[in-house]
Amino acid sequence: MRHDQYDGNKIMTTAFILIALALIIIYAGPTLLFFCVGYADYMLERRRHMIALKHAVRRRSDEL
Repeated sequence: MRHDQYDGNKIMTTAFILIALALIIIYAGPTLLFFCVGYADYMLERRRHMIALKHAVRRRSDEL
């Protein structure tokens, strides 16, 4: 009987955690999406900048 009670508590705890995570994701979804899109834009801009620097260095070394 004691083992059954432990399993019940474990299931309730797991269910509570899953429901809490689902609520957090639902309410924070737009904010999380905003952060993800912003970070992706930042990384693309940084990559573009690094490519431009690489081309500039290559052009400058060709001139010398």
